[in-house]
Amino acid sequence: MFKVKLMIALLAYCTPIAFAQAIDAGAPPATQPAAVQTHGTLVHVSGNVMLGMVEHKTMPFYPDEAMKKGVQGDVIFGINVDQNGKIVLAAPVQGDPLLTAASMDALRTFRFRPYLLNNVAVGVETRLGYHFSVEKNGDGINAHVECMTSIPDRPEFHTLVVDDKSALVVDPHKVSGPEPQLPVELADKSGSVYLKIVIGEDGKVKEVDTVGGDEPFVEPVISAVKQTVYEPRLIDGKPTVSTTEASYHFGSRQ
Repeated sequence: MFKVKLMIALLAYCTPIAFAQAIDAGAPPATQPAAVQTHGTLVHVSGNVMLGMVEHKTMPFYPDEAMKKGVQGDVIFGINVDQNGKIVLAAPVQGDPLLTAASMDALRTFRFRPYLLNNVAVGVETRLGYHFSVEKNGDGINAHVECMTSIPDRPEFHTLVVDDKSALVVDPHKVSGPEPQLPVELADKSGSVYLKIVIGEDGKVKEVDTVGGDEPFVEPVISAVKQTVYEPRLIDGKPTVSTTEASYHFGSRQ
């Protein structure tokens, strides 16, 4: 008899620091400045930030058929969240149909704290995703589902939004740069680093601030980030200085 062992990994990846909003569940979200990007009545917020504002969620069940066939990979959605923190639109952007269906079921359970703009709750547009992986282990199968905190940049993922001055805005994205090189003593260690990065008009990193994480990993991560080159933020086609968030995770998160 075929034995299937399912392990849903609710990893630390699902609870990143929310850079733009307070993460204390007992406190109201922080008010956002008027310069935040908006599209009609929607504010564009990164998926990493929105994961930090989750009040309730369930993880997708790994479909048996997908496990037995070894189907794995990323499932990514573009979502709209209303003023009450409920997902009102979820459009699949990438993913296997079986995994997408399972993910859609899980998304229906998500609830976020309201996102406040100038002390007024507003709707949000963002991206959320899951990473499915499966591994055969003896007479069984280990299946894992993780929230994605870093969604690979591709042209179709670019969000074109209009700010409060009716200017077309395109977010910055990474063009090139090295991966962090960890010293030998950290090779088998687990850790995370959360950063706030200021990107200049030329796409080069001007400033890096550590928001949180594990101290031994901070220096090699910052060293790599400072060598990263971005396509700068564009407002009506003109490059401008911008601030973005990034997180790095090492080792097993189980």
